[in-house]
Formats: sequence, C-alpha cells, structure tokens
Amino acid sequence: MSLNTNEIGKPIRINVGKDISASIPTLILVPEFGVPQEITQGVTIPAVDVTVDNEVYSANEYIEFLTLGDTLDYAGRWKKQAELYFSPANVEKTDFIKFRVLL
Repeated sequence: MSLNTNEIGKPIRINVGKDISASIPTLILVPEFGVPQEITQGVTIPAVDVTVDNEVYSANEYIEFLTLGDTLDYAGRWKKQAELYFSPANVEKTDFIKFRVLL
C-alpha cells in the first residue's frame, strides 16, 4: 500500500479476519520518525465487502479510515495497527502492517 503525504479521502484499511462489529475501533499510525497517532474519530467498521489488492475484506471484519490533510504528514515508512475495544477486559490489537507514504 502506498499513499502520498497530505492526501485527503484515501482509505486506510486493516483486515482483522473476524467479526469485530461489537467493538470500538482505534487506528494506530506510527511513522518511522515522529509521533504515533491513535485515531478514533472517523474510524469505521464497514458493513460491505471490499476488495483490496485482490483480497476480499468481508463486511464487519475490517476497519477503515479516510485520510485527512494532516494524517500522513511524513514521507517514508509507516506502520498501522487496529486496536479493538470490546470491553475493559477484552481489548485486542492486530499485528503491525508496514506501508510507505510518498511525497
């Protein structure tokens, strides 16, 4: 996955591979240099299937966030992770997934 710095409206998705519709999702973005972001506002669990790079992400099994102008403010390597809050005793995190942000 490659995105450009300061792009607006580009989807960032993480496939969890199981039903997460009962959770509150957080998107964690970590640039190679700079401050990590924990994003909750605007992170959704779509109720429709989508195909990403020839892989089907099933409804209610992935998170999605549409970038804002300042979301990806660094060109270089990034990591993304989903944190899913089901209850105080049940918070799950995916593994980090690496991606690049271009100028």
